[in-house]
Amino acid sequence: MENKTDLLRQELNFRDLGGIQMKDGRVVKKETLLRAGGLHLFNKEEVEVLRSYHIHTIIDFRAPYNWKKKKDPEIGAVYAAYDGKTANIGDSIDFSAKGFGQTGEAAQEQLRKVRYYYTHMPYGYNAFHVLMKELQEGHTPFLFHCAKGKDRTGIAAMIILGALGADDETILKDYMLSNVYRHAAIAERVQEGRNTHPEDDGYMKLMYLREGVSEEIGQAIIDLLHEKCGSWENYMKLEYGWDETALDHFRNSYLE
Repeated sequence: MENKTDLLRQELNFRDLGGIQMKDGRVVKKETLLRAGGLHLFNKEEVEVLRSYHIHTIIDFRAPYNWKKKKDPEIGAVYAAYDGKTANIGDSIDFSAKGFGQTGEAAQEQLRKVRYYYTHMPYGYNAFHVLMKELQEGHTPFLFHCAKGKDRTGIAAMIILGALGADDETILKDYMLSNVYRHAAIAERVQEGRNTHPEDDGYMKLMYLREGVSEEIGQAIIDLLHEKCGSWENYMKLEYGWDETALDHFRNSYLE
């Protein structure tokens, strides 16, 4: 029997967290926790695939000007929240093509800002609080997405998997899968870099980050969380106020 995800173009970065194994041996229930890139990019047939999941709730991490201009298709789901800011951390970063097309020292400064932005995204981000509240309340099947399904969506998946009890290797592996799904887009952007500023390391890294994710940044997100909180369990307590009972409820709801 054909897998439903096989009917979707890979660059949409649509994935089911179902089947991912936790440290206790349990796995995430299938067709319950879904992640994706921009839903406005789905064609008519792909929207029908989305409908087949009977999604209850969708959270869109894009900035308001994006979701107003490029709206998600109507599939009968509830929209939980729209929030494009992360505690003002990203206000000084130019996320446009121009911002990610800088060279020399400007490119290196952009890289430093982006790294800081993503490593600190798990702290004080209202949209992640809405996400975890919705999941704790069982509003599923649940889909979360941003523009390309790799950065904000990738970090959200890290938090979900960390709360469910995945080990760091598994969490990073899922984060890095965006590079597999978005391989063609990454290759095209990297070739563009080679055609213009192949000797500029900062520029080339920015070209890659426009379409893919960095393992160094992914690992830095995990390392900072352990440095600040000690463990994923303690992070959930400090950031979301979840005690052991809340964690057990969450895990029992989404694992089998």
